[in-house]
Amino acid sequence: MLEAWNDQIAPLDTSVMEQCREYVDNLTKPLGSLAQLEEMAIRIAGITCRKKPARLQKAIVIAAADTSIDSPDNQDHGKKSLAELMLIAGGAAPVSALARELQAPVYVADVGLEQNTEHVAGVMLHKMQNGSQSLQKGDALTQEACAEAIAFGGALAGELAHSGVEALALGEIGARGALAALAVTTAFLGPELSEAMRAQGFTAQSEAWTLAQTEPETVLTRYGNASIAMLTGLVLGAAARHMAIVFDNSVTGAAAVAAAAIAPRVKDYVFASAAYPDPLHQLQLQKLGLQAALHYDFTLAQGLGSTLGLSLLDASLDMLNEMRTFGAAGVAVAEDGPGKGRQREEVR
Repeated sequence: MLEAWNDQIAPLDTSVMEQCREYVDNLTKPLGSLAQLEEMAIRIAGITCRKKPARLQKAIVIAAADTSIDSPDNQDHGKKSLAELMLIAGGAAPVSALARELQAPVYVADVGLEQNTEHVAGVMLHKMQNGSQSLQKGDALTQEACAEAIAFGGALAGELAHSGVEALALGEIGARGALAALAVTTAFLGPELSEAMRAQGFTAQSEAWTLAQTEPETVLTRYGNASIAMLTGLVLGAAARHMAIVFDNSVTGAAAVAAAAIAPRVKDYVFASAAYPDPLHQLQLQKLGLQAALHYDFTLAQGLGSTLGLSLLDASLDMLNEMRTFGAAGVAVAEDGPGKGRQREEVR
């Protein structure tokens, strides 16, 4: 059962987080003045169980899958998706340039593109099926393909952890992925959406909402695609191994929402990155209790926003390790206001 993942995901180390918060409060700045940057550092301390974690070893994982390949909207039969995959695998995409700057490897996994990618160097080929099917014609994925995709994601998280990766950015490519993201998110956000609709005078019932409570894997099989299923397994596996996880657009967000529904402790390990002008993305952020930190009006996903999010994690840890405390810098601590009593010369 997927729910067993929650037992494998440890709660954040609140004792270490409090030690980190005390240290952050004693850095030479007004109390709380760096807002979310401070909260990122404190949460990373809880994830890594280290009071002052240094910069984390990072990686980017981009899942590739096409959606509804039997749809009348499918005009190019995955050729655009293949071109995007080749660009990233060849190190020529925007995310590639940023990844090099961060010294983070980019892993591209074809888990469900319509086109054949055996000839493309630099691609992890683990194709469950050649694209998902239209929801109007039955389940999007076979049960076997969905289970294999989730397992592959979880196993990949284990391999990355074994190589020392502590922070992970999620990306995706593929045609019509937003359709699968909408269907999966709607299923897992059922109660919240239902309440919002009732407030507007509408009533709504959905079998998917019931399935989400009892059979999350069935939701991914029926409504998802191979990317979302694989990334769901990756998020679950990464959280179980104390990794910080940064997601990108609504497709990667659907995986984060699904993983958090399966194992609620996942929320503690997930960070947001870019803001997209997409109501679904905003609902996902709300569900996960997060705020997007980057407002660049991106129209390109491919893991670019989440990779930039990794740089924010770096910035939070630079604050933690490069700034000095009042005591270490020989600066007088606050004698009144919020800092009084919290800021102390002996904290170094």
